[in-house]
Amino acid sequence: MLIKLKLPLVFLICLTAAASDRQAVFGRWADDRTILEISEGQAGLSAKVVAIKDPVYTREENLGVPGQPRVDLSNPDAALRDRPLLGLDLLTDYEFADGKWQGRIYDPESGKTYSSYMKIDKGLLTMRGYIGLPLLGRTAEFVPVNSCTDLIVEMLRIAQLFGNCGLEQQTTSP
Repeated sequence: MLIKLKLPLVFLICLTAAASDRQAVFGRWADDRTILEISEGQAGLSAKVVAIKDPVYTREENLGVPGQPRVDLSNPDAALRDRPLLGLDLLTDYEFADGKWQGRIYDPESGKTYSSYMKIDKGLLTMRGYIGLPLLGRTAEFVPVNSCTDLIVEMLRIAQLFGNCGLEQQTTSP
């Protein structure tokens, strides 16, 4: 009788652990230049760019129109080069398997798409993009936005993402 009770309990614990691993990547994550919002929709996992450290082109750059929002200039498809980086979804064909999310990731800097996986490691979101074998790639780490570093707070302020890190929307008096 005790063995019969233990098996369903073990199965339930395994399912709960798998579900939490699966959902652990959801939320907002930041590196030193970008904040991504990771969520799951009908088309699979999504990683949308919701904030950029420098969201507009400057006069010093030889890219884009100064003062205009950054766009996907490096895209190999000329028809997509005018789409804004803010709101861009970087993931395609992402599925959860073998304890991690796997699929393809687009790199707007290079305009290339790579095989990719992501997982949580020591509280950080680890994303690896690669060609062929994972050994031949690059890993990026993202901290949770709720760590509220000065850089994260500044990116949230610029993107007007209120309600995060104590940022409150400013209201003007009549």
